[in-house]
Amino acid sequence: MSETRRIDIGGHTIHAVHSPRAGSAERHFLCLHGLVDDVNVWRRIAPELERRGRVTRIDQRGHGESDSPAGPYSRDDLARDVIGVLDAERIAPAILVGHSMGGIVAMAAALAAPKRVAGLVLIGTTSECREKVALWYERIALAGEKDGIDGIRRSIYGAESTKQIAGDAQGIAHVTRMLKSLFDDPLTPKLGEISCPALLLVGEKDPMGPKASEIIRNALPPENTDFESIPDKGHWLQLEAPDEVISSLDAWLARFEL
Repeated sequence: MSETRRIDIGGHTIHAVHSPRAGSAERHFLCLHGLVDDVNVWRRIAPELERRGRVTRIDQRGHGESDSPAGPYSRDDLARDVIGVLDAERIAPAILVGHSMGGIVAMAAALAAPKRVAGLVLIGTTSECREKVALWYERIALAGEKDGIDGIRRSIYGAESTKQIAGDAQGIAHVTRMLKSLFDDPLTPKLGEISCPALLLVGEKDPMGPKASEIIRNALPPENTDFESIPDKGHWLQLEAPDEVISSLDAWLARFEL
């Protein structure tokens, strides 16, 4: 059985789900979900990850069952949450598996604490955004502040959506404005400083666009970076194409002996 814990990282707590004590004791995956998702978004690949190592899934601040400290938030704040979890749980350098927003946080963590990150698996993510997207993020944040979780749901998925979103509306608004900052302060110019191996996976039909992942690939050190575009798949590869994700992961783990 998985173990659920609330981890105090100094001033607020992060909800975490740890895998059973199985798999490689030396390899540890830390999974970071995207905007308005939570630990459950990893449900289709978590069992396979657990066969390859220990697995910790966390709700990022403002999401799921984690706290929502006072804002505003920066990506370095969310990166410190990740490092705080690794330190509090005495986890050796981990492979960070980040989807969408989670990939942004994973890259920020690798830049902030390179000795704590053994590798990056970046699924359907980005390192910058256009002004049009930044304005969309602001609309989401304003909707959350005005109409709570329902406002966030309508802004992202449309008025008829019934998607369940777990978390605190104000916290999610702060996180959304963190994403907006990628327009004025992109991560892209900093990515050459990342020294750990990275695997980039993107769906060919991802509405965020494969180009976003290609920009990251071109900015990371080429000798440490693998890239794969998965045909006919969209944004949530861990749900839409779990077999393809695990197959690519296995090849990458073997190549870099992680």
